[in-house]
Amino acid sequence: MLARIDRHFDCSAEVFWEQIMQPRSLVFVAAPLLVFVPAEGGTLPARWEEGVPYELRLYFLHVLPLGRHTIRLVRIDPATHTIQSEESGQLARVWNHRIHFEDVAPGRVHYVDEIEIRAGVLTPFIWLFAQLFYRHRQRRWVQWLRREAAGA
Repeated sequence: MLARIDRHFDCSAEVFWEQIMQPRSLVFVAAPLLVFVPAEGGTLPARWEEGVPYELRLYFLHVLPLGRHTIRLVRIDPATHTIQSEESGQLARVWNHRIHFEDVAPGRVHYVDEIEIRAGVLTPFIWLFAQLFYRHRQRRWVQWLRREAAGA
């Protein structure tokens, strides 16, 4: 099942690219609904790398463990502002995520999240959660971009 959520952001594609390549931005935009913690301790890297499997523990609202979640970025293309991941976890055996954005006017980007979800009989419920979660993430992106523009 495919979920597609899009939004416009007030920034350039170049600025957005620099922000989205930082794993700390994922931590911010997912919170507080989902919390990602490196499975073997330590910290996430400063920048995402293509082909590296990131083994994470996933929590709902900081308290409910949702098991392990693996993110592997299979395509990072700065020329087209596209990031494609192959992800899986205990609830969704397939959670493949494609992010794409482009300038639509000076200082304005059109951003799209597309998520392929396969979770057996749970698929419709997880698809519904993805609809809510990615809308939450996109609202949090607005906060992140403002915060970063202010130098926080």
